[in-house]
Formats: sequence, structure tokens, C-alpha cells
Amino acid sequence: MNQQKKEKVTDIEISDIGGPKLKPVKIIGFGNIFMGDDGIGIKIIEELKKEKYSSYFKNIEIIDGATSGIDLLFTLSNFDKVIIIDAVDAGQADGEVVKFKLKDIENMNNKTVRSFSLHGIRLNEVFNIMNSLKIYPDITIIGIKPKTITYSDKLSPEIESKIPELILMIRQEIK
Repeated sequence: MNQQKKEKVTDIEISDIGGPKLKPVKIIGFGNIFMGDDGIGIKIIEELKKEKYSSYFKNIEIIDGATSGIDLLFTLSNFDKVIIIDAVDAGQADGEVVKFKLKDIENMNNKTVRSFSLHGIRLNEVFNIMNSLKIYPDITIIGIKPKTITYSDKLSPEIESKIPELILMIRQEIK
């Protein structure tokens, strides 16, 4: 009888032998850690690295995307599933978390989805370019509207308190 060794990591069960081949997942956090709440994506990436997600799950790559927008195009190639974490204004209240798919941007009542991190280019512009280049990964954006964007290396207490919620959303998206 072939037994599989299983390991429990937080609330996700994994197997180190056998089982289905998992598609590669890229988790990318964007932000400027010196601009207050804009650094939320990077703070989340730091937390995931502390939890050693990429060593537990061989199919996951965790990336600090900093503030680069156009480089996102090259980062997304060769991955089937991408989770983006960023400070995002999709018309929600300050501190409110939103989760949406790439296709949902078109249906957001003509609102422009703004990332505070992707300097010089909007999220929907990056995705329009991706479409033109025929890059079609399954993209989920998890964003939070920042309360404070000012010179600071700290998140506002309201945004910092949302870190566990954002990490839980990432875990659910990986499942």
C-alpha cells in the first residue's frame, strides 16, 4: 500500500508525494514601503515569506513587485494563476478590502480601478496590454483602499489591522 506523507500547514493540507500536479501560482505584492498605506502589498509579501509559503508549496512563487507596473507584464508570463495584492481604489471606502478578477474591471460601472503603486500606468491599462499580447493567466486582485499615503514607513492602524484578513483571502484563493 502506497502511503502518502502529509503535512499540516496552517489550514491547508499538502502532500509531498503523488497527488495531482499543482499549477504554478504567483503571489505578487505591489507598493512603496516608504509611502504609508501604499506599502500594504509589500507588507503582505513579507508576512507570507515569514510563513515560508514557497517552501511548503513548491508551486507558489512569492514576489515583491515594488512599484513597477509595466514589468508586471513580464512577471505574469508562464504562470496559470496570479494573485496580486496592492493598495487599490475601486470606489470602495478607505480600508475596505476588494477582491476581483481581471474580467470584473470591465463591469465596475465604468469606474477606473486605480493602483497607487503602479506608477504612470493604471491596472486596467496593464491588463489591456496583456490582452493585446495574448497573456491570459487567471488573475485575482486583492486590494485595499489606503487611508494614508504620505512619507512614512508604517501602515496606518486601520490598514495594518486588515493584514490577517488579506492573508486569509490569499489562502482561500490558493485552495
